[in-house]
Amino acid sequence: MTDSPSYERASGPLPLAMRLGAALVGLQALAVLGFALTELGYGVVEREGLAIAVALFLGAYGAGLVAGAVLLLRRRSSARSPLVLAQLLHLGIAWNMRDAPTTPVAVALAAGSVAALVLLMWPSTTAVLMAAEGGTGEEPDRVA
Repeated sequence: MTDSPSYERASGPLPLAMRLGAALVGLQALAVLGFALTELGYGVVEREGLAIAVALFLGAYGAGLVAGAVLLLRRRSSARSPLVLAQLLHLGIAWNMRDAPTTPVAVALAAGSVAALVLLMWPSTTAVLMAAEGGTGEEPDRVA
């Protein structure tokens, strides 16, 4: 065993912001995977070649979001960058969907993305990820 404070920080409880961020990304992944299944079902009726390609892409994207959320919960700092990029992509998609009739979807997508970005960048999340990677970041007194 080591007396290093980073060892103790890496084994402590996950901050609430980190857990909420991973849960929010998980919800986004479920939505993307649901849309992939919907697209696959729609493709059987209409345009099967394109629908299958879109469904495969969305399925891979949803699986990537799930993997990122799981790795974040395992304190892997390398998972945060792809998740931040995904949130920025979601903001771009929301901007393109801002006109009626998709305005409510755009608002929900943008709100979820901004919330995820805030939670992924929250100081306690950053401190735990830096500590898990052996960084020298300062951690708050109580990570909750």
